[in-house]
Amino acid sequence: MALTISSQHTTLTDAMREYAEKRLAKLDDRFNFPVSVNLRIRKEGTKREEDRFIAEVTIPLKRGFIRSEERADSPYSAIDLVQRNVERRIRRYKTRFNKRRRENANGLEAEIAEQISSAEVDEPEEEVMELEFGQLVRTKKHEMPPITVQEATAQMDLLGHNFFMFKNRENGQINVVYRRHDDDYGLIIPDEDSA
Repeated sequence: MALTISSQHTTLTDAMREYAEKRLAKLDDRFNFPVSVNLRIRKEGTKREEDRFIAEVTIPLKRGFIRSEERADSPYSAIDLVQRNVERRIRRYKTRFNKRRRENANGLEAEIAEQISSAEVDEPEEEVMELEFGQLVRTKKHEMPPITVQEATAQMDLLGHNFFMFKNRENGQINVVYRRHDDDYGLIIPDEDSA
């Protein structure tokens, strides 16, 4: 496993680095291939002390990412939480993949399982934009190869997000899939007539 650790608004000590290496080394056993794991530890000036330190793990794959972000009152606690969360996501993904493989399904899961990339994750520059009711503090760019709705929901679950924007393979449109409160999914399709 290739582990890259970076920090923002906090000092990355040798003790923190050793602790992170020890905790995240457990992730190496979860993959059949060598993986690149990126850990970013940052500190934010929040009002709640228990949310000050954020540990973000990103594992880049050929077509997607496994990502988790956890907050805690210390960097060590945040590393513990994010490591457990990533392990849960990997287990959930492998269970789903094995079930679909038994059903002879192909697609995103098969490609992720077979090919793991060691590509570096570009750190976005943080530029704050003032809005009427808050601030826009983060902008992300990601590739959008055409995928199916089923692949988009799988990618959304791997990222741990409640929504996922993608280019629909069937119609070439930009769509958004989202998780509903009843744990089902919804799909947002642009209305071409209103344009």
